[in-house]
Amino acid sequence: MKTHEIQLKKKETIKNASSIDDLLGEVKRKGYQFEFRREADCLYCAEENYMLTPDNFIVDEYFHFEYPSDPNKDRMLYAISSLEGLKGFLIDTCFVYEDNISPEMFQKLNLEYVL
Repeated sequence: MKTHEIQLKKKETIKNASSIDDLLGEVKRKGYQFEFRREADCLYCAEENYMLTPDNFIVDEYFHFEYPSDPNKDRMLYAISSLEGLKGFLIDTCFVYEDNISPEMFQKLNLEYVL
């Protein structure tokens, strides 16, 4: 089984995760159960029919999952908390494009990490 490197918020690295699913399992064990989808100006949770605007959520942790053989497959996993206490996750591409989202969403998800 191939090992990938996962870069954490403070430039730490997990080297034993074999897939983003392994990492997602860890995030879910921390209580981040709801899946969010990125929209142009918010995050949306279909399960709860709940929308979060950028001023209503916090990115608690984020992880860069890297595929050295194909950078187009690289993904970010965000652990997110709403101000009301809803905890969930977002899996997204590593390249957050400004033209697809509002400037506020871009700023919220364009976190400091190095590819």
